[in-house]
Amino acid sequence: MNKRFLYSLLLMAGGLFVSCDPDKVDDIDFDVNLRNNAQEVYVGDEVVFDFSGNPDYIVFYSGEDGKKYANKDRLKVEVESMKLSYTIKQQYTEPPYQNRASIHIYISEDFNGAYTADGINKATWVELSGTEEGQLKVPTCTGSNVRAETVSDEADFSTYKDKKFFLAFRYETPEAPELNKDQPRIDVQPLTLVKEVEGSIITMTNPSKEFGFNYVYLKGKTQKNYGADDSKLLFQPKETQNEEIDVWAISQQMDAASVAPDQGEPIKALDMKSPSYSYTYKSPGEYTVTFVASNTNMWNSESAVKEMKITVKERVE
Repeated sequence: MNKRFLYSLLLMAGGLFVSCDPDKVDDIDFDVNLRNNAQEVYVGDEVVFDFSGNPDYIVFYSGEDGKKYANKDRLKVEVESMKLSYTIKQQYTEPPYQNRASIHIYISEDFNGAYTADGINKATWVELSGTEEGQLKVPTCTGSNVRAETVSDEADFSTYKDKKFFLAFRYETPEAPELNKDQPRIDVQPLTLVKEVEGSIITMTNPSKEFGFNYVYLKGKTQKNYGADDSKLLFQPKETQNEEIDVWAISQQMDAASVAPDQGEPIKALDMKSPSYSYTYKSPGEYTVTFVASNTNMWNSESAVKEMKITVKERVE
C-alpha cells in the first residue's frame, strides 16, 4: 500500500476519534404549553400540557405542597408556631387507682434513643402534666367512686419548634394486692401535633407512623394490648396483676424544622413517547408548575427547566 495513502487514512481516522466525544449528550430541545392556551382552570378539570421536543426524561412538579420545584433541595424550614393537643380516656378505675394520676406526660431533649430502662434512666425528663397551673391535664378519677374520666387539653409547643425532642406517655399504677381486679385502661386518642410553616398548616395525628412511639416495660408483665396504632396509644393490662406497673410509650425524635425535600413525578422515561401530560388539581390556588427535561448518559447530562404559573379557581354552580 502506498505509504502516503496509508498516512492519509491514519490522519482521517484520528480526526474522527478526536471529533467523536462518547461523553457528550444531545442538547435539550423541549418546550411546554397549556393546551388551547387555557385561560381559566377550575378544580376538578383536566389540565393538559402539550410538549414540543423529545427529551429522554421529564419530571413534573405540580406546585402543590410537597411538590414544589423550589423546595427540591430543602431540608429545613422555619416553623412559625406549634401546638400539641390530645384526649385521654380512662376507664374501669377501681378504688386503689382513683384520686390519682395513672398517666403522665414527659418531654426530653437528651434521650439517646435507646428504648430500654437504662436509656430512660440516663435521660432528663421534664413532666408536662400535673395539677398546677400551666401543666397539662390528665385523668385522676377524683371523687367518690369515679371509675371513668375523659380529659382533653392543648399546649403551645412553640418553645420546641427549633429543638429536637422526645415525647413520652408514662402509665404508672401502684401494687394493690388487696384488690383482685384489673388496673384501669387508658386510651390517648386523638393525639395531634400542629405546626405552621410558611403560612401552611402541617398536622401529625398518627401515633405509630408519624410519632413513631415505642413501648418500654420497666415494671409489670409485657402484654400484647399495650401499643400504638394509626389512631391511638393504648395502655391496658391484659389480666389481673395486682402488681406495680410502669410502662413508657416514647416517640421517635421529633424535629419540627426538619422536612423531606419536595418530590417531582417522573412522567417520561427513555423508551416512552410523551407528547402531552394531564393533571387535575383538587384545591383552588396559585401554583408554579415546573417540568424538568433531561438527556442523560453514564457520564453526562443536559437539562432544561420550564415553569409556568396557573391559577386554579373554585367552580361556582
